Formats: sequence, C-alpha cells, structure tokens
Amino acid sequence: MQLLTRWVDEVEIQPGHLVCSDLRQVPDTQEVFLSKDTDISYIIEVLERVEVSNGVEAVKFHFNALADDNSATKTEIELTEVPTTESAGPSPPAQPPCWSLIGTQHVPKFNKSTQQADIVKIFLLLWRVDAKQSDVVLTINVPVVTGSDGNAGGVGEKGAELVRYVWEKARASFKVEDFELFA
Repeated sequence: MQLLTRWVDEVEIQPGHLVCSDLRQVPDTQEVFLSKDTDISYIIEVLERVEVSNGVEAVKFHFNALADDNSATKTEIELTEVPTTESAGPSPPAQPPCWSLIGTQHVPKFNKSTQQADIVKIFLLLWRVDAKQSDVVLTINVPVVTGSDGNAGGVGEKGAELVRYVWEKARASFKVEDFELFA
C-alpha cells in the first residue's frame, strides 16, 4: 500500500491525522487515517470488483455495503457523479475512471438508540481498474452530528464542506503509478 500512502501525502489527508495501522491491525488492502481532533476517518481500499451493470450502480453498491457494515438505520444518497473525462482506453494502461457519491447515514454507535444515532456524511470515490478486476474505494466518514446532544464531537455541515475540498482534490489527483499493485 506504499503507492496509496504516497498519494495520500499529496492529497494532504495524512498531515494532522493518525495512521490507524500504528494503533491496530489493518488489512493489507486498506489504509486508514484518523483525525486527531474529530471522529473523521479516511479509508482507502483495494477491493475485488463488484459485478453490477455500471459505475453508478457500483458506487451505490459500495455505499450500501458500508451502510450495512455500519448498521445504519437510515441512508440517503445526495449526489452521484460519473467520470468527468472520457476514458483513454482500458485500465490499464489508461488511468481508471472515477465515480463519486455523497450521502448520509444514521449510525447508532456504542449501544445508543436509533434516536441517538450519529449522522455521518459519507464522501465516496470509486476508481474501477477493469483489467485487474479491482475497485479502489476512498471513503471519508464525517460525523456531522453525534448522539442525542446534537453536536458534541460532530463537525457540523461547515466541517463537512471543508472535508469536501479534500474529497474533490483526491478525485482530481488519484493516479495509479504501478498497476502491479493489483496483481
């Protein structure tokens, strides 16, 4: 995952964040970064390609899989975007196309009730590496409101908009340097 770590440095995810693998075991196909000051997390994964009809369905699949993993009680997809540039051919050798999704999940944590669920803004990017049968997924989890107190620990909508800048920069800058990563 050295390649992803180098890219993460360029996107400025890492400064001011903890590398989760320094704290606990993280799968070899994943990098996780945690904010030191908030509950924001950045997760980059190389996954087996999901077989769905198109990229929009694939990005929704990953969002819904995350909702299932989080035991979300409510989800809403606010935005999906298709790649902004025409593909220069199959990936590899061309760079993979990127699909984008922004959504919200209501996630009850630490045995809290549904009424006390955290409201988490999800910024998700999906790059499909067709020839390697892989999906690269960047998920940024942004707790906007946490618990029943309304915002203790949450970053609010303004904080989520600041994170959106990182998400947009990641979408524009991702580049596979070595496709052997997907061997």
